[in-house]
Amino acid sequence: MNAKQETPRRTGLPEGWSRRPTVARIDNFLTGGCDNYFPDRHLAGLLMKSAPWLPSMVKINQRHRPHAVTTLARDLGIAQFLDLGCGLPSGWDKKRQCHDPALTYEAARSVHEGARVVYVDNDLMVCAHANFSMAEDLSTAAVHGDIRKIDDLLDAPSIRDFDRSQPIAVLAHDLLPWVSDEEAEAAMAAVREWLPAGSAISVTHATTDMAPEQMKGLVDHYAEAGIVYRPRPLEQIQAFLGPWSALPPGVVPTAQWRAGHRNVHRMPSAAHSFAYAAVITEALSAGP
Repeated sequence: MNAKQETPRRTGLPEGWSRRPTVARIDNFLTGGCDNYFPDRHLAGLLMKSAPWLPSMVKINQRHRPHAVTTLARDLGIAQFLDLGCGLPSGWDKKRQCHDPALTYEAARSVHEGARVVYVDNDLMVCAHANFSMAEDLSTAAVHGDIRKIDDLLDAPSIRDFDRSQPIAVLAHDLLPWVSDEEAEAAMAAVREWLPAGSAISVTHATTDMAPEQMKGLVDHYAEAGIVYRPRPLEQIQAFLGPWSALPPGVVPTAQWRAGHRNVHRMPSAAHSFAYAAVITEALSAGP
């Protein structure tokens, strides 16, 4: 998530957009994608020298998304999803003829055929990809927005179109580490206030509790590229969750969240999470 916004060219993308690394494209490279450029690959190389486990960490977070969505759809009956900081789509598995791992709308519709999904990102390239892939799908939409302007974001037409008489699930996966403490707290509070009864928020967040020196190396390399990265300790991550209750098993390393229900196909080692995951809700907790 790159905070800098420039005047778009005729392509709709900012001037020099391919000459500066972005988090979405770095993650794309780390997970074996091809939607990245030399600056992304160069920075990714530096990051991996500091933290060789980084590709596994990113893959665990990526594979957690459909796992969380399926749980929210099946166990809580939620059929509306707001995917904040969605990033670029996962790759297409030619042999299995599907995205691997499944995209948010694919996971949601495996449970609810008519599920509605709105994707949000502050990277115009991400939004362009989403709009292209969903051009004929009236139940999905992509919004170019930023959680640092949370009130404007929640007022976007596609987000206003949610049926707020029914619960909504918000995904905030690897979202908060890219904004300040104050911005993260304000965004989470605003989302909790906006959501209707029975809704839920799924959060993943990188942590300094595991491999702190290597995490510092990541922070420093991102900073040299003009990107602020803020992995945080467990106590601070829990504070962002506010008064809502975490579903079992609580706030745990990402790969351990309901691991017994997870599709382990091509899952990296659980020891490489280096992040926490939780699902919070005002509703009564679902069973583990």
